[in-house]
Amino acid sequence: MIVKIGSTYYNSTEEPILLILSKEEKSHIANMEENKNKYLSFPSDYNINNAKMILENVPEWILKCVDC
Repeated sequence: MIVKIGSTYYNSTEEPILLILSKEEKSHIANMEENKNKYLSFPSDYNINNAKMILENVPEWILKCVDC
């Protein structure tokens, strides 16, 4: 598992990562399409276009670090 906080990526193969999820977040993740591998959580007043850019701009080398 890899998480991005701010501009820093963290890989669970290098250090423990704890996610504390709401019921709604667990539902979203459980219902993700099989070919999807990114989930973004952000404040309700966050700019949706900026959120989309975060999802679209994950470096290829990061994606290769997970079993897609």
